[in-house]
Amino acid sequence: MTQRALLAIDVGGSTSRAYLVDETGRCLGYGRNSGGNPASNTPDLAASAIISAVDAAVAGAGPLDISVALIALAGPQAHVALARLETAFRALGLTGPIVFAGDVQAMFSSVTPVADGYCLIAGTGAGAVRIRNGDVERVVDLAGWLAGDLGSGFWLGQQAARAAVADLEGRGEKTALTPALLAAFNIERQGDNILGRPAPLRFLIDAIYAIRPIELARFAPLVIAHRGDRLADRLIAEAERYLASDFALAFDPQMPGPVVLGGGVIPHLTGVAPAIAKIVRAAGLEPDIRVASDGSVGAAVLAMRAIGLSVDDTMLKTIAASMRERSAKPPT
Repeated sequence: MTQRALLAIDVGGSTSRAYLVDETGRCLGYGRNSGGNPASNTPDLAASAIISAVDAAVAGAGPLDISVALIALAGPQAHVALARLETAFRALGLTGPIVFAGDVQAMFSSVTPVADGYCLIAGTGAGAVRIRNGDVERVVDLAGWLAGDLGSGFWLGQQAARAAVADLEGRGEKTALTPALLAAFNIERQGDNILGRPAPLRFLIDAIYAIRPIELARFAPLVIAHRGDRLADRLIAEAERYLASDFALAFDPQMPGPVVLGGGVIPHLTGVAPAIAKIVRAAGLEPDIRVASDGSVGAAVLAMRAIGLSVDDTMLKTIAASMRERSAKPPT
């Protein structure tokens, strides 16, 4: 018997998550792979990551009638490998359209069913968004690693790399981030000079350029883990200031609403929530600050709305609980 379902796909620069959900909000399957954002990855790698995540989500589900595949995507609102995605999804049972939505809208809709509010993200990228009537009305930063994303995981990782290089050259301050970064690349601290540079520095520079630029985001946890180091503390504080400034620019005192914090870095930037609360209170409003772990639940919410289904707080909780339960299970 053919089963009716929806595909909800949350695509970021580092991770792609796919969920197969029925129209009651019950999660039927889950898959995860590397980043599928074409702004951060090559088109081939991005498409492959999304397709692999979807393959895992629908595995073992039997014949499917998938009424919509909603892709919540950071950056461009259409995937450069759309034709490849459509071919793969049709083969898996997609009978309806592929619909794109912003990753920020999905993040916002993951923790609230209301249509007005704000989202502040610090993950691989970073920035603030004002959402009115379900649509993005104002964006601050979220410009990608080449043009912005100040305070993001990429930014923290890049700053850590720059600090370690400056430390090893003697033009920057000593920091615990240097040995941490060398260890992450399995580089010894000792060695003769190579072409005018100490061997550890030469090997570190080579290692940095051997990875894709966006992969510098993986060193953000090193900065967080070295709180207490003067330079690490300074980077964390600067990231918090960037994000608070982004929110201040996006905030409309005439439009109250929840402020959703999202992204893998945001829970570690403990100064952000108090700074936001101060801005909101200064406008005479009471802060309503919520945290979303990712945009997966919101992607399912947006998928349901795309085919005319209503999502209230009860349905939102049903989707979230079912997704948590499904993703906690080991792969079959």
